[in-house]
Amino acid sequence: MKGIPRSIGQFFGGQYYCGLDIGSFKVKASLNRVVDAQTLELLAVNEADTRGLAAASINDISDFSSCISAAMDGVLRKTRIKVRDVHVGLGGEFIDTRLSRALIPLVERGNKIVTARDLHHARQQARMLGVRLDEEVVCDMVQQFKVDDVNIALNPIGLYGRKLEVETLLVLANITRLRNLTKAVQQAGFEVNDVHFNAWAATELMLDRRHRNDGCVFVDLGARTSLVLVFKEGLLKGFRKVEVGGDLMTQHIAASLNIPFQLAEDIKKSYGRVLDGKSDLTQDVGLSSEEILIKKDAGFVPVKRDALSHAIEPDIRLISDQIRQVVALSGYEGQLKSGIVVVGGGSLLAGLMERMENDAHMPVSLGRNIPGLNSAAVYCISTSLAEMGYKNTLRYKLDSQKPKDWWDGFKAKAEELSNEYF
Repeated sequence: MKGIPRSIGQFFGGQYYCGLDIGSFKVKASLNRVVDAQTLELLAVNEADTRGLAAASINDISDFSSCISAAMDGVLRKTRIKVRDVHVGLGGEFIDTRLSRALIPLVERGNKIVTARDLHHARQQARMLGVRLDEEVVCDMVQQFKVDDVNIALNPIGLYGRKLEVETLLVLANITRLRNLTKAVQQAGFEVNDVHFNAWAATELMLDRRHRNDGCVFVDLGARTSLVLVFKEGLLKGFRKVEVGGDLMTQHIAASLNIPFQLAEDIKKSYGRVLDGKSDLTQDVGLSSEEILIKKDAGFVPVKRDALSHAIEPDIRLISDQIRQVVALSGYEGQLKSGIVVVGGGSLLAGLMERMENDAHMPVSLGRNIPGLNSAAVYCISTSLAEMGYKNTLRYKLDSQKPKDWWDGFKAKAEELSNEYF
């Protein structure tokens, strides 16, 4: 979802871009500076506890605005740079998804060459058919195009046909929630430039063309929900939202050990480890005999470390099972050469990478490093939101294209218009 530019400067884009990742547990902000079309320098990141938000709805706009202000002010104080526009990202509980298809005629008789305009028209039609009155489309993720019901094409531009069909996955958000979110950001002293789907923005930063073409699974482990996306041949081939995240694991540890949530969160980060999935769950080597001390009302109490692993084991199994199911339903099982790429705070849990690799029988890696940032998996989404903000401006088009590219684009547009009307 894109906002309407309020000025020529906003339309062309500036030098600094700020991403704001709205999570159910944390609000994260990143400030980036444009170096050139291929490079954005990360200047600062900051986070604040989410307040005034429950079940993806704002229940106290003052508290919610305050946490946005806290996250943003921390970034601005570190850099002493003033920005007003922010690029907001939503995911997990905030979004719904729906598969939509649209079929448009290209010509009444004979056939014609498919153009970029036809693709845009088909996607717009799919968006209109798939959205409800109380929803707004945050983004649409094309899964395939089909020309004349028989020719399935990854990129049908230049092919002859009489009709064009598109199958796309719509990412939707409730309009009232979006309006309240915009108001909260404005109350914090900033303006929403546009709204993106978190996971999709992260794939733009973390996955290159090789990942998408060779095939990979992208997993975003959030606080309340996790998202699984499967790519192959350059397009999205599978998607699933899993109702498991870092918060649920912490809740299970807290319930198992009868301790407060925040203490369970601290223990999970310091001592939590995922079972390897190979050995007997009651005899995981190295964990069954190791003890840690937990402070309770009566004093410090020893607890076996493997109790933490057993508490989160059902969540780990569910995530692994869901990944396998999404891959199987995509039809590309055993064909995803680039393996699994994992981001999100939950990805830092010790032993998780090895367990996912054992369960999925694919190589697993964390999202690529971001220069100047140690915890790239945690802040990759807010950073990618800033990058997407830049790439949606005219400045990016001017920076990224050479004079020859402009000339080639002009010739292609002229040829497209010729094929369309003559």
